Order: sequence, then C-alpha cells, then structure tokens
Amino acid sequence: MNNKILQIFTLFVLLLPLSLRIKAQSNKNDWPRIPGFGPESPFSLTNQQTFIGVAGMAAISYTLAEFVFKNSTNTNYYQIRSGMNNEHFWAMKKVCHQNFGVEQRVAPWFAIAAEFNLQQFWDETPNIDQKGKLGLGAGVMTYYRWYLFGKKRVSPYLEYGTGLFYGFNKFPYNGTNFTFSHSTQIGCEYTFASKNKMRFGYGQFHQSNNGWLTPNPGFDGNGFSISYSWFWKSNK
Repeated sequence: MNNKILQIFTLFVLLLPLSLRIKAQSNKNDWPRIPGFGPESPFSLTNQQTFIGVAGMAAISYTLAEFVFKNSTNTNYYQIRSGMNNEHFWAMKKVCHQNFGVEQRVAPWFAIAAEFNLQQFWDETPNIDQKGKLGLGAGVMTYYRWYLFGKKRVSPYLEYGTGLFYGFNKFPYNGTNFTFSHSTQIGCEYTFASKNKMRFGYGQFHQSNNGWLTPNPGFDGNGFSISYSWFWKSNK
C-alpha cells in the first residue's frame, strides 16, 4: 500500500507542472513576487557577482559543518523535484522542470544537492516561428539550502540553485542553446517519521548565458517547486 501511494505521489509531482501549463496558457499576469527577491534584487541569483557570494557562503557553511562543528551526522537522500516558472511582466514564456539527484544534509542547518535536470519550455510570443514555441533540454543543477529550524520536523529554508543547461531548441527563441540556470527560493520542509522529506518552495528563476555568447536575451520568472527526498543512509 505504501509503495502504491509513493508511486501515485511521484507521478503527481512529475506531471503537476505540465498540467498547470494548460491553465497558464490563458493567464497573462505576472505571478506574485516575494518582496526583496525580484530579478534585480542582490538577494536573487541572477548574475555572476551574486553567484560568487552564494558559492562563498556555501563553502563557508560546508567547512563549518564538516571541520568546526564536528558533532553533526551527514544524512544522505535520493530525491525528485518538479516545478514551473512563469515569465515576469509579459508571461509569454513558461518553463517546467523535472529533476532527479542526491542530497547530503551536512548539518541540521545546511544541505547540498546535485541533480540531473530535464526541462521543457513554451514561448507564446506572437509572430515567431512555430518551432520556436516549444523546446526541450537537459542539464545539471547544484543546490545549497539553509534552514531556520533544522532540527524541527517543520522548517522554513532559503535555497539557491545553479547549473548548466543545453536546449535542443534555442531558449528564448532569439537566444542560445547553452545557458546557465539560477534559482532562488524560500520554502518549507516537512520531515516524516521515516526520515523521508517533502518540500515546497517558491521564488525567482533566471536563465541566460551570462553574456558568454551572443545574443543573450535571458529569461526571468517566478515559480514553485515540489520535492520529495528518500532517506538513504547516515554517516559521520
């Protein structure tokens, strides 16, 4: 019975953004923004400078957890993630993603993850070629997550994600195949008695080639993600 419920939940997580895309087609409104986490905010991961800051904070957090506060047990997980993002302002472009990867909780207050990323995108910009309206691509993402109440069953968190992406079609339609993906989310995590975890996050998503290639129109939007993590093992 538990396996059946898990299978249904997994299918739901993977297909939810695709089903919501049907509703989003007719919605031309900007999705709500978290105050202070817009595309131009220094707290949103949308540029190289913010990435350096986030990577620095993650490196310091990992060092503290592993070499200073040595009383923490590393907890390892398999996990899936699925989500959807809606373009700022014009809401012409939609991005869905499904991820699978591994996570290590190195301290009650900090976790890192690496995930394979499958992504679909829709572009409803008027008067563009039909083949530019729908695309598919794949990449890899890394995530860094800080918890407010890491030892509690329910805990808010702040998460940054960054990675590489290659689209089999250019995205946006006037962009490039190769891009970087950046995610900034605030969310809440629930830990089950089995040590498995479920998360819901919402925030900013940015995709561009960082000016490494020409042109570089980029994508900025708000969106959500739902994640489920299966406990794997613990080690010191």
